[in-house]
Amino acid sequence: MNNRDIFPWQTKQWNLLWDAKKNNRLPHALLFAGAVGLGKMHFAEAFSAAVLCEQSVLQNKACGVCHTCGLVRAKSHPDLIRVMPEQAGQMIKIDQIRGVVNTSNETAMQGGYKIIIINPAQAMNQYAANALLKTLEEATPKTLFILISEQNLRLPLTIKSRCQKIIFQKPERQIALSWLQSQAVSGDVDWGLVLNMAEGAPLQALALVEKGTMTLRQAIYSGLSDLSHGKADPLQLAAKWQEHDVVMVFNLLLYWARDLLRLQLTDQQAVLVNDDYRAVFSSLIQRLSQQNLIHFVELAQERYKQILNLQNLNRQLLLEELLIHWTNYYVSR
Repeated sequence: MNNRDIFPWQTKQWNLLWDAKKNNRLPHALLFAGAVGLGKMHFAEAFSAAVLCEQSVLQNKACGVCHTCGLVRAKSHPDLIRVMPEQAGQMIKIDQIRGVVNTSNETAMQGGYKIIIINPAQAMNQYAANALLKTLEEATPKTLFILISEQNLRLPLTIKSRCQKIIFQKPERQIALSWLQSQAVSGDVDWGLVLNMAEGAPLQALALVEKGTMTLRQAIYSGLSDLSHGKADPLQLAAKWQEHDVVMVFNLLLYWARDLLRLQLTDQQAVLVNDDYRAVFSSLIQRLSQQNLIHFVELAQERYKQILNLQNLNRQLLLEELLIHWTNYYVSR
């Protein structure tokens, strides 16, 4: 997908912002908020390209052929600045924000807008956020900040109050499924199941398939089942699983545990994310107390939050802790 087009579930947001642009009512700061996997960064790139394009007034999107579009496509446009953590999982540092603050006070080199995209905005540490705040309070004309966040509750209220919030919502299920089915993906894919796991976010669903998460899911769920029957060692499994994306491993563990809890609390009538494992889950909850299951879900959620908060934790030890708990629930009965 090129950087000029948007996804089919983003039309409302595009029309809102483009109308503001045409009527010279663009705010100086936007906050794109919504779940992972909805294409907020892609939208920011497409909108920035259209704002900077020399011909966009004729077609409401970037033309893709002018000199400006070429610079944007090559990521070398001097008036489009992207601020991200220097390495995945790190914070955005104060020096990075100071650099763009200084740049934002200068006149755009191409004579139009100067656009600064900060993604993910919640990765700014306290000092970086404070450095940005003063600039948002004293905005320079024709300077547009676009903050992108999946966890906007972690952003300081002072930052959020100075941005116009644009909410990106998950599309209707059929729209998401139709888009996913149009993607060139090899092999048979149960997109309904994958979309459930992605909690309705189409790009997240596509990423799950492309990253081999469904294969990892089978391995993790087989391992958990084996642990429940004393056929596996929790330490060996933790050592093997920590080699994968730890966020996805914890997501899969939480899907598993929450499905079990749903089934237990609803007399096995609940709608499950992993409905293809319903028979396995029905067997497991016969030997698992509700108190232990609730404790496991709470523990997994707490460790997951620690990982998302970028805490430097030993992944293998976290997994060992969870899997030992899981094994003990069954050994003790």
